[in-house]
Amino acid sequence: METITNFRDLGGVKNRDGQVVAKKKLLRSGELTRVSPQDQNELLENYRLGKIIDLRSSQEIEERPDENFKNADYVHIDIFKNVEGQGTGLNDFKQIYSPDVARNYMHETYRTMAVNPSAQSGFRKMLESALSIDSDKSFLFHCFAGKDRTGISAALLLEILNVPREIIYKDYLKTNTMRVQENDEVIAQAIKNGTDSRTVEALKIALTVDSSYLDTFYQLINEEFGGIGHYLTDELEITSPMQKDLRSLYLASNN
Repeated sequence: METITNFRDLGGVKNRDGQVVAKKKLLRSGELTRVSPQDQNELLENYRLGKIIDLRSSQEIEERPDENFKNADYVHIDIFKNVEGQGTGLNDFKQIYSPDVARNYMHETYRTMAVNPSAQSGFRKMLESALSIDSDKSFLFHCFAGKDRTGISAALLLEILNVPREIIYKDYLKTNTMRVQENDEVIAQAIKNGTDSRTVEALKIALTVDSSYLDTFYQLINEEFGGIGHYLTDELEITSPMQKDLRSLYLASNN
């Protein structure tokens, strides 16, 4: 996808039971703001796009709305809706003034996504939305860069699909190779606008992912809720039958 940032199909990976995630069913990306007609057609025809989940804030959407995809449902779920002073949009990143602050900010963001009731509600709605889709359609979820809100969404879905943790981390870290051009453009524009060097270095950190951020999320889940299983069922209220239905919907036999 030439005009969709950080796009990838989560299909094709094998879970612990020998099943594979179905291809062209579970898609993640950055924002869908400048999608070419060719890429729109690819999503609608080849991937049979059925639903788009936009995890950005209302302000982000107002500034850079998604393209309209014919016959695909669009759902807005603001992960940081009731969270003050935090977010992972471009404007949020531009306010970080030093590399150390950037690293701390990202770790705190992942803590917030784990324990904040508003964030938990958002992830619950995302998972519920993944269930309410025709079996022959694909489900796409995204935020601004497709790395943090989208990264945790992907991790939760892959956990439910019983995908090994190392594969979840591998997918998460792909962002750093898939966003090189886009990140370079953001940095170049910041420099052109006269942004000071420390803020530029902070922006570079904020625009990438690090395995330690995902470590922070999982560590807090373990400490506060007793592991990802309890977190999904007790905090996000994604019941065992719901998880079974998600596996039926997004897993294919490896035969």
